[in-house]
Amino acid sequence: MRLASVEPVWPRTRTLGAMLIVAVAYYVGVRVGLDLTMRPNPVSTMWPPNAILTAALLLTPARAWWTVVLAALPAHLAGELSEGIPLTMVLCWFISNASEALIGAGAARLLEPVPRVDSFRRVTVFLVSCVFFAPFASSFLDAAFVAWNRFGTAGYWEVWRTRFFSNALATLALVPVILQTATARLDRLRDVPPRRYVEAGALTLGLLATCTTVFLGRLAPGTGTAFLYAPLPFLLWAAVRFGPGGSSGSLLVMALFAIWAAIHGQRPFDATSSSMNALAVQLFLIVTSVPLLTIGAVMAERRRVEQALRGSEERFAVAFRSSPDAFAIARQSNGHIVDVNERWEAMFGYTRAEAEGRSPAELDLFLYATDADRFNAHLVSPGHGHEIELRLRSRSGAVLQAVVTAQSVVMADKPCFLIIIRDITDRRQAERELLEQREELAHLGRVALLGELSAALAHELNQPLAAIMANARAGQRLMARQPPDLPEVRNILEDIVADDRRASEVIRRLHALLERGELQLQSLDVNEIVREVLGLMHSELIQREVLVHTRLAPVLPRVPADRVQLQQVLMNLLLNACDAMGERPREERQATITTAWANGDAVMVSVADQGTGIPEGKLENVFEPFFTSKQHGLGLGLAICRTIVAAHGGRLWAVNNPDRGATFHLALQPDAHDAG
Repeated sequence: MRLASVEPVWPRTRTLGAMLIVAVAYYVGVRVGLDLTMRPNPVSTMWPPNAILTAALLLTPARAWWTVVLAALPAHLAGELSEGIPLTMVLCWFISNASEALIGAGAARLLEPVPRVDSFRRVTVFLVSCVFFAPFASSFLDAAFVAWNRFGTAGYWEVWRTRFFSNALATLALVPVILQTATARLDRLRDVPPRRYVEAGALTLGLLATCTTVFLGRLAPGTGTAFLYAPLPFLLWAAVRFGPGGSSGSLLVMALFAIWAAIHGQRPFDATSSSMNALAVQLFLIVTSVPLLTIGAVMAERRRVEQALRGSEERFAVAFRSSPDAFAIARQSNGHIVDVNERWEAMFGYTRAEAEGRSPAELDLFLYATDADRFNAHLVSPGHGHEIELRLRSRSGAVLQAVVTAQSVVMADKPCFLIIIRDITDRRQAERELLEQREELAHLGRVALLGELSAALAHELNQPLAAIMANARAGQRLMARQPPDLPEVRNILEDIVADDRRASEVIRRLHALLERGELQLQSLDVNEIVREVLGLMHSELIQREVLVHTRLAPVLPRVPADRVQLQQVLMNLLLNACDAMGERPREERQATITTAWANGDAVMVSVADQGTGIPEGKLENVFEPFFTSKQHGLGLGLAICRTIVAAHGGRLWAVNNPDRGATFHLALQPDAHDAG
């Protein structure tokens, strides 16, 4: 049950204090209820003890209800036995009283754990559970007890009716007052302005004077019924201006006056039968109380909503005015600006007065017409809460890069857009500078890499040049013969062309690696890149006596990458593998390059060596700038490689092999059009 999870645990001293208060209040209620009984009826016109017990249960944790009921028992016995009522009747009445309080409080707490009547839901739960259902059900038991004890002269249904209306009236008149008083925050009284005290005093005096005139005065015959409506303006005043506390308090005052008039046969309650008088005043007060309590609750709920709305508007106004982003409010109907904050004024150079009543297009805030079209399309799209990036300009002509988002809001009952503009001009400039620095670093890395490969590349270039020289001299000798051997010369010239192409290819690759340029993404075959790198490093691998095995997947998705930068990464990894195996015997200097389509979401390239491996705990440190295990290394190669891979949206990491050596893994995202 929801109640069990939230109710507090009372200390023993508080429980004992509550028992004492309940006992005293219940005893006073018994004495008042007996005084309000119209003899010879056995049931009081308004019976306060049940209402007091119900209110006490609503304010008490359920686990302590037995102490509340126990505290009421001696007060009940003391109050009724002194009037000469038989003990069995007294005990039976206590059973019916306790059953009513338990039924009403249990049903109310089950449906609404907060014991107040300051909202429409709470007052409805209170009326249904405590005012109607509990008295209705327990009155059958009470009337049966009266009949069984042969107490009084009234019949079963008359007792049931009188008892039902008596307890319903008492619950209406007393429980809201007790609940509002017990749960009121006294510390807030100091914040109440003096005019509210003056208004409350005027209301109280007016209500007392009216009730005195209507219920205690000597009214002319036939005028009593009309005067019953005289207190209504004051009751409405209390409900509208003072909420549940005001309505419940004023209703209690009027109820006491009206019951006194009914008991004493005063107009308008001057029927010949006491039971008819009791019924008349009960119906009058119940019919009056229910709508007024509801009005008071609705007004309190409305005030809370208004306060919450006012607080929300104040918080919004503070956020709107002090936000570091530019805010503008524009009408959805025509796009005209309603309000802007100071940041918007500083960003675009227009004052609030100059911007109001004009649209962003009229202020010429868009750098290009396409930006205006994108902005307007964004506003009418169903999900316009997402961000779009636009190029804007200020009044002075300064170009701004901005992220813009819009939310639908209602201002002064009119649909508007709350437009939020964040200036990212400096961020984009910093990103461009970072990209340029990254490209410069990659270029320097390639230059350093080619420095390491210079001897091998010179050998790679000398081979076709030497062949060209040898073929050219042989051709000269053949041409010197008489007659010249033209077919053989033709073959020699074809060999020269082939060797020239080999030399040109080496020079082309060197030029591509040395060239500085922006990142150029192409759809590449990773296997082809591996073959190109092995071709470039062919002589270097021979000089270092390193044997490279390849395990290339036959079918791989293509990847979007820069060819030169991807070659640079693989060359670095392969050179590091060669360095790691430099002190190994020649037959153990073996590296393996593997390509694979891993888990269906990444193209993997792995470079494994049979070297010394990476020290434990240093697997991530090798990618840090200036971290190196080489005697003459700078420690920038792997740092540059990881930067390049990250710029491609990939990952680069290292693991030690189970036996010896290490493996560097490169994961790249596949081309979106080729992954499927």
